[in-house]
Amino acid sequence: MKTCNNLNTSICFNYKNIGITYCTLTNATNGSGWPKISDDVFDGQKIDWNKFFDERAKEIESIKNGTQRHECQNCQQISDVDFVDDRKIHYILLSPWQICNSNCIYCLGHAEPRNEKSPNYKEYYEEFEEPYDMLAIIKDMIANDVLAKDAEIDFAGGEPTLYPKFDEIINFFVENGYKNIIIHTNNIQYSKAIEKGIKENAISLMISIDAGTKKCHEKVKGVKSFDKVWKNFKKYSKSKKKDYSKRLCTKYVLVPGVNDTEKELEEFIKQSKKNGATQVALNVYNQLLNNMNYEEHLMHRLIELSNFWIEKAKKNNLNYMLFPNIEYVYNKLGVNRP
Repeated sequence: MKTCNNLNTSICFNYKNIGITYCTLTNATNGSGWPKISDDVFDGQKIDWNKFFDERAKEIESIKNGTQRHECQNCQQISDVDFVDDRKIHYILLSPWQICNSNCIYCLGHAEPRNEKSPNYKEYYEEFEEPYDMLAIIKDMIANDVLAKDAEIDFAGGEPTLYPKFDEIINFFVENGYKNIIIHTNNIQYSKAIEKGIKENAISLMISIDAGTKKCHEKVKGVKSFDKVWKNFKKYSKSKKKDYSKRLCTKYVLVPGVNDTEKELEEFIKQSKKNGATQVALNVYNQLLNNMNYEEHLMHRLIELSNFWIEKAKKNNLNYMLFPNIEYVYNKLGVNRP
């Protein structure tokens, strides 16, 4: 029976015009059509969590009987999985923040950057108002025993380390025993809260670097930060203890005509190994995937690059992961991974 593992387990804290939702993919669709958990501005008042789970159950039931909203049509998150409603939240996506200190060419916000190069950056940054008190809601979840102790806490953005309450929220989770925190960052800004979480074996990092050389890194990221990013990464790596079991992962997003060469991939693997990565991850620019539906040669080229990357990761004794976009291409072409 069809259901959605995303809805089954999750809550998403989006930026202001989207609000708090059940689905974690709403940022990508600008929240179109998705019900907010509340239209009210949360400032610490009590939340009716029974209502939250009841409304979630209605959405899941619509998927089971084939009457789901059109935003859910053909979503990869819908699958035949067993759903046990334990009325708990097992996954939180924290993504209330659009400010960034880079301008990645594959980012949804690339056309209208909210970074230092944006003409209204200072005003946007200084006038930012939280759409809700995120920490108050998190505390309310814990007080009402709806946040599972093994919940995955996923902090994205924008650049999360620039979020005004980033350190406070991360420290709160770490100090309250949550050990499954993932932070997606460009690693330009160093964070003491991240360092503390790594020392406590509570934080995994997914760092978007996307290049193996300084020149290519600047093309992809839109800023000169290559040396600083690796310097900060090495500091994080040195802060982990012997019992560290999480991931210090460097990520590479393939962009056609920019960083899609064996040379860049090999240099990226070398840098990752040298600076203490425990894992490397490979993804592909979404627009390239869209083109692949019509241009099969792009898919074959992606397989070539992915196979090369896997070979180099293995040679350097690095764990590796492929994002679903790339797994999709292997499956579509019927090709086995090396």
